[in-house]
Amino acid sequence: MIPILVKREFTSRVKGAAYIITTILGIVVFVGSSFLPPLLQRLSESMTPSHIDLVIYEQPGESSILPYLEQVSVEREGFTVRSGSDLDEREAYRMVLDEGLSGLLLVDGPLYTLVSPDVSNVMLNDEIETILNLAVSRQNAVRLGLSAEDMASLFRRADLRVREVSPLGVDGEEVDSAAHTQAMVLAYFLLFMIYMALIMYGNMVASGVAEEKSSRIMEVMISTVKPLELMLGKIIGVGSLGLLQFLIWTGTGLLMNTIGASGALGMVLGVSEPLSTIPLDTVLWFGLYFVLGYFLYASIFAAAGALVSRVEEVSQVVSIIMMLIIVGFFGAYISFLNPNSTFAVAASLIPFTSPMVMFSRIVLGSPSVLEVLASVLILLASVLVGAWVSGKIYRIGVLMYGKRPTLRQVLTLVRG
Repeated sequence: MIPILVKREFTSRVKGAAYIITTILGIVVFVGSSFLPPLLQRLSESMTPSHIDLVIYEQPGESSILPYLEQVSVEREGFTVRSGSDLDEREAYRMVLDEGLSGLLLVDGPLYTLVSPDVSNVMLNDEIETILNLAVSRQNAVRLGLSAEDMASLFRRADLRVREVSPLGVDGEEVDSAAHTQAMVLAYFLLFMIYMALIMYGNMVASGVAEEKSSRIMEVMISTVKPLELMLGKIIGVGSLGLLQFLIWTGTGLLMNTIGASGALGMVLGVSEPLSTIPLDTVLWFGLYFVLGYFLYASIFAAAGALVSRVEEVSQVVSIIMMLIIVGFFGAYISFLNPNSTFAVAASLIPFTSPMVMFSRIVLGSPSVLEVLASVLILLASVLVGAWVSGKIYRIGVLMYGKRPTLRQVLTLVRG
């Protein structure tokens, strides 16, 4: 009987707009992740101002910064300065507006004020601040009697490279900062997909149970099907939607890996930067925690749906369950900063948060095999216990109408 119930749930929801939209969004994420390096490069170039034209208005009697800004303009392509000291302040700013210049820099001793037609352009403001600091540094170097070589030595940046060493003392490979950033972006998108799937499919299960119960179809179905079979049919049926999505997303990821490795798509699109590949192990870990997390929460959502008499009451009951999912999402996000912290390790072993926290740790950190194994086993045991407890609540709850049972009554159903 369960296969029939699974087929019914699957066919009734697979053509839904929400399901189709989330499937397409997942495909976009996997395709977009392959184009991440060139996209980030193009985005950075598009946001960085190509030309900066400044008018400098200095108060008389102060050491002029203009010669040092002119030195920088010679070395820096796309940067020009002109003096506006022979004009008054209003005339200088009018020149900025009339000629479409970047802004007017007011210099009054140690105070520098940028008057710009567009103060919201953060990239432009930061670039002008960088140029100004470089000019001020040169001015201070002349005042202190430092040569250009002294300044270069003083401000030379340390080239810090990061290498991970295992507890056994085996040297690892150097960590590529660009690759790590890409892994963080990929982990965040996949984490968000788990988060949305748990909420969407969980609500599907709870709403489906409440809808059948409110229409009294449940009474007819219970007479021919065992309540536990009914619950499992609904959970597996909705879960098969998620499994189909996962297979589509995995196929998209593998296809983009193949195309990216061949370099064919990059040549067709004229992209010089290499297309990134999504590690297969990341996709497999995503699938594992996606499935385990779903079955844990789906059984809880099914029990919650069985405790209400109307569909309108579902949101009130499932709000607490959704809070657990939200806590898991933010716990995983916090773990991005230090995937091997005490908080991250603890949260990755708690079954309600481990589907998201441990997944992010695996992608970004280096959890031990024992921690990963413990997380999977605890989560698997929680799925079985959750299904057993939810089954007991579901068996009685689907036939309860009227006032929603209290927490004490729910505990009584579990013990009964």
